[in-house]
Amino acid sequence: MRRYVHTLVAGALLTALSGCGFGDNDNHEIDFTPPKEEVNEGDVSTEEPQSNIAITEISTGPLDVLEPNSTFRAYYDVHVKGFDDIDVDVHFYLVHAAELDESGDTEVEIDEVHKVGALELVGVSEGDHTFDIDITVPNDLIGGHYHVVAQIDPHDDHAEDIEDDNHPSVDHEPFADGEFPFADVHVRVLESHDYKLLSAEFGQEALILDAPTTDNGTSHHHSDLVGFIVADYEGAELGSTSIKAEVMVNGNWEATHFWNAQNQGYEDVILHNFTAGLHDEHIGFDIALEDDLLQRIHDEHDATQEQNLQVRFILTDLAENAETITDNNVIETQIPLYFYTGEEADSSEGFAKRGPQYAVGLANIKLEKSFDKSYGDKSKFSVGVDLNGQLFIVPTGDIGGRVTGEGTVEAYFFNAQNTLFSISYDGSAYVSGNNTGYASEMIIFNNVVFEDEKYVAKYEKAWEKKWEEEKVLAQARFTIGPIPMSVEAGVDGSLGFELTVGYNAELYAEGDLFHVDFGAFGRGGVNLGLVSAGVQAVLTLIDNTFSLESNAGFALVSTGNNKPHIYYGIELKNDLDVISGKFGLYAETVGVKWCKKWGIPYPCGKKTTKYDLWLYQTNSVYNKSWTLYSKEDEIEL
Repeated sequence: MRRYVHTLVAGALLTALSGCGFGDNDNHEIDFTPPKEEVNEGDVSTEEPQSNIAITEISTGPLDVLEPNSTFRAYYDVHVKGFDDIDVDVHFYLVHAAELDESGDTEVEIDEVHKVGALELVGVSEGDHTFDIDITVPNDLIGGHYHVVAQIDPHDDHAEDIEDDNHPSVDHEPFADGEFPFADVHVRVLESHDYKLLSAEFGQEALILDAPTTDNGTSHHHSDLVGFIVADYEGAELGSTSIKAEVMVNGNWEATHFWNAQNQGYEDVILHNFTAGLHDEHIGFDIALEDDLLQRIHDEHDATQEQNLQVRFILTDLAENAETITDNNVIETQIPLYFYTGEEADSSEGFAKRGPQYAVGLANIKLEKSFDKSYGDKSKFSVGVDLNGQLFIVPTGDIGGRVTGEGTVEAYFFNAQNTLFSISYDGSAYVSGNNTGYASEMIIFNNVVFEDEKYVAKYEKAWEKKWEEEKVLAQARFTIGPIPMSVEAGVDGSLGFELTVGYNAELYAEGDLFHVDFGAFGRGGVNLGLVSAGVQAVLTLIDNTFSLESNAGFALVSTGNNKPHIYYGIELKNDLDVISGKFGLYAETVGVKWCKKWGIPYPCGKKTTKYDLWLYQTNSVYNKSWTLYSKEDEIEL
């Protein structure tokens, strides 16, 4: 006689599935009250247990077929007798129902079983109670029909008259025909080999490009589009893939190029190897638009209207066992597009060797360059760099100039915004001597830690400051496998600047406006004897040096020019490495091993399981040195 019966619901009815207790889905209550029996003299009379803790029913609302990593809510009833105001643990598992169909009268360990919940009920009184729990479907299920089963008081912290009803059991008579509490869910059967692109995000609000006609003084190692792609996979057959990026120009998709931090050059594609167990792949990108492509984009652009640049990413499987599903390998997105012509800064043809007749009414000259990009996922770790350098020349009236430089590093930790570091320098010199001097300020973790200023006829000043800092910046709560865990995270590292400025017939500023080197650290976890958790991290958050070299001289004569003139130069360089390494959480729990017999799952020993939750596991794609701006010239007075 078959000891276990359950009903498989036809695919057309899956959208109305509702799991409910005791192995069927009709929501009818079943009376388990045993029939009254005559007790013969000498028999031991049956009595109600005086102490017991049990889960009497598990159910869900109507559910569609579930996807991996999706969440559903389960409801469960708890019966408590003989205890009051107790704390009791409850663990939840997903057990593959097909394996139970194949079981006989021999004890066999269940292969496809996943622990999906571990919680503590606090202060439970005597009586009957209903609770609920949100359960996330693991990514590594094979899919199909599953039972949601539970074990209450799994470590036997409370002595009960009946222990066998704390979980499904072959030794508890009411459960012997498979009528133990469980809920039915159906999970989509996973593909054996499938890569998929989920989303793409840019680390900038808009794409602002220099017009092809603008002499922008920028090296070819520039960053036009930065951001990251989120990817996932199904199946165990993992290997190499390539990803390319294209932009829409005049109705056609045209290829772009990615910066390769390891080779320190631009390449056609990103080569990416998927990692087993990591279902949230973070693939950073740094895209350059070459001059010929930039020209075609500019030719199509209408500056009188708001326009977006269409961008798409395409993943290709490089393995021989190529995917059968490829429509999830493409992502299309867009970003607002603007062109900067430089008309507000430079005169149309430059300023070299101008005669005196052109000096009258000559406009002030402003040479500047800014860089504002962010890297990483703000819900995990993200860092933003905002740089600006400027040289301002006044060729008429009170002849003089001004040099400024600013740098700010902001970071997001679990969506919490923090200013890690900010510094500014402002130096000026004028022939009249008015407003000649310098000012500088440094902010670390939102506090002003350094200020210096002086205004005199001439000056020279050198700064060299360094700090070693560690700061906790955010707290968050994660669930690693079934284990809830609180984490605090922050940065540690060094920062400072080494800058020399001065004025004595020439205004100049040279050196590293700032250098910042921060790694991300985390603390947290639980250690409750049978559960432990912690942080595993080797992550470079940011390593950045921003160099500023500017000068403006006021000379009556100089080599090659015997007329009064102003000579000037500005060069801004950046050396950047952000978001590289690993940062993750882990949890280990000593739970039960599940076996099966007669179609019934039951605990049959202890088993230690380790869970990993990687927030980042990525190589830096943003490791580069480049010139933001470089220009020099002369103006005759």
